[in-house]
Amino acid sequence: MTMGTGTVLVVIGAGLAVGLSAIGAGIGVGIAGAAASGVTAGDREKFGLALVFQALPQTQGIYGLLVAILLLMSTGILGGNPVDVPVSVGLAAIGVGIAVGLAGLSAIGQGIAASSGAAVSARDPEIMGKGLVFSVLPETQAIYGLLVAILLMAFSGMFTGVFTISEAVGFAAIGSGLAVGFAGLSGIGQGITAGAGIVATAQQPEVMGRALIFAVMSETFAIFGLLVAILIMFGSGLMG
Repeated sequence: MTMGTGTVLVVIGAGLAVGLSAIGAGIGVGIAGAAASGVTAGDREKFGLALVFQALPQTQGIYGLLVAILLLMSTGILGGNPVDVPVSVGLAAIGVGIAVGLAGLSAIGQGIAASSGAAVSARDPEIMGKGLVFSVLPETQAIYGLLVAILLMAFSGMFTGVFTISEAVGFAAIGSGLAVGFAGLSGIGQGITAGAGIVATAQQPEVMGRALIFAVMSETFAIFGLLVAILIMFGSGLMG
């Protein structure tokens, strides 16, 4: 089985997608799991409740796995018959992996929020719904990364097999992935605020709206990254 440089770059992109996102998901699940273990030790009947919160940060790892599979399918690696793709497409694949991989580190923040949700909900099951609302907030950064990753794959021809982009555009795709990926790290800050918001809401339910405002402030920077990523795709001719 012979693989060209472009195909190798796509494989590296797949590794970045699943590897980086798995780091975030693993740490996030671990943080939430630590709180979940404490909850279960105090009351075994709260196992199901605690497990729901621990499961939340896993989705970032699933996003990375999905994108990695799509990248490998686009080159025929999964079928054992690799397609020789241009280097430009390989560079775009690196951008894809960076986008969903770095944004997947937002799972760390989600784990922090979920740990607070599990602990508070164990004491007051009625707060579980509100705790879930706060806990899913850092998920949006990962969704932004997934969105950019899919757009990069679509416009670089990975879904159709028609490759027309230049190497310069491939490098621009990496810039796009870096913009939304690094901006996605704001999810860690959002998770910290969301976790405190859950505790505040449990103490005073009427402050939930204000606590949500505090929690979403960090997402502003993720939106900046998404905006710049899209502008790069437009400016480089990738979209259009």
